Amino acid sequence: MANASLIPAFVNRGSGSFEKARDALASSGRFDIREVDGAKLEEEIAKAVAAGAKRILIAGGDGSIRAAAQAVSGTDAELAVLPGGTLNHFAKHNGIPVDPGEAVKVAIGTNTRTVDVGYANERVFLNTSSIGAYVTFVRMRDALESQFGYRLASLIASVKNSRICVA
Repeated sequence: MANASLIPAFVNRGSGSFEKARDALASSGRFDIREVDGAKLEEEIAKAVAAGAKRILIAGGDGSIRAAAQAVSGTDAELAVLPGGTLNHFAKHNGIPVDPGEAVKVAIGTNTRTVDVGYANERVFLNTSSIGAYVTFVRMRDALESQFGYRLASLIASVKNSRICVA
């Protein structure tokens, strides 16, 4: 059973920085660490909020943060972020350190801020929402990433996507 004084921390198992995030959270002794598959993040976070969590932490990239924001949006729960993605747009835009140890310090602190969210078809978006060519690019890059790595997959997807857009 989880200690009620600990902050529920949801760590996306699929995040490239999964182990670093988990270790930084564990070393603080302030979190109830829950390792969750990305597809289950929103559901698991919503359960914690419904059970009365006043603050939750999400460790992962912008997609994980979006899922967490969806779960806490419209509630009184606060969302703490430990950035663990490739680009970390949300964290950087909001001044959240990308170093796991420094992000943990912010997450257990008392300073909070309100951020704007948008909705598209009842789904939260935080910093960007896309349709068209970019979505095609991301899907292509994601499909190629395990074979070629992030940077080369991005290059290949860009070239292929430019052909799609121009044609």
